[in-house]
Amino acid sequence: MAALLIGAWALPVSAQDAVWTAVIPKGFPGNVYTWHLRPDGSYSEDGHDMHTGKAVQPSLSGHWRMTAKHMVLRQDGIDYVFDGDLIGGEYLGVLYLDGKRFARFCAVRGEAPPQTCADVSA
Repeated sequence: MAALLIGAWALPVSAQDAVWTAVIPKGFPGNVYTWHLRPDGSYSEDGHDMHTGKAVQPSLSGHWRMTAKHMVLRQDGIDYVFDGDLIGGEYLGVLYLDGKRFARFCAVRGEAPPQTCADVSA
């Protein structure tokens, strides 16, 4: 059966979404974002306030690609690009807006937000 590699996890093509949960502390403090990466290279994103659980945006969509341990997510309709590397169980990188560095982000696999981020201060 064909497989899709997401970090150290291989998903059968028929598998459900791979879920990653992200924070962008300096760009959107207090918000948590959940990405549902599908085997076809598309993804959806929902965002909510980490304290109230209230939605902070409508559901967004985009496309993702991965090369070795480097992953890029590009949103449809908004020129946001998440560009980062898988390091252990984390996905760490830079969020770009309109081609310019906007903020660092940190994500972990699953539906719980990252408890710590090793490299989001820059």
